[in-house]
Amino acid sequence: MNDRIEEITKLINDLTTDLLVPIRTSKLVNKEAFSEFYKLLDEVIKLVSEKELINRKLAGLLFFIYTTISAEAEHTNYSSPIFLEASKIEDYLSKILWDSPFGKGTI
Repeated sequence: MNDRIEEITKLINDLTTDLLVPIRTSKLVNKEAFSEFYKLLDEVIKLVSEKELINRKLAGLLFFIYTTISAEAEHTNYSSPIFLEASKIEDYLSKILWDSPFGKGTI
C-alpha cells in the first residue's frame, strides 16, 4: 500500500499546477485535471479506509490544494465552478482524513 500511496502522491503533485494555475490566474477550472485528481482520490479513499495513519506528505499536499482552492472560492458565488470544486474536495478530504460515524456519504 505505501508504494501505491507514494505513486499517487507524486501523480497528484504533478497535477497541482494544472489544478491551481488556471484557478488562480484565470478563475477557470481545468475539468480534465480535476477528473484525474478525483480518480486518484477515489483510490486513496480505498487505500486508507480504516487505517490509523496516512502518509504525511499526501495529507500536506491535499491540504495545500484544498486551502488554495478554498481561498479562491471565497471570492466567488455559491454556484461558481471554483466554489463547487472546493466543496467537492472538502467532501473527499472528510472521507480520507477520518472515518465519519455519520455514514459514508456520497461522491
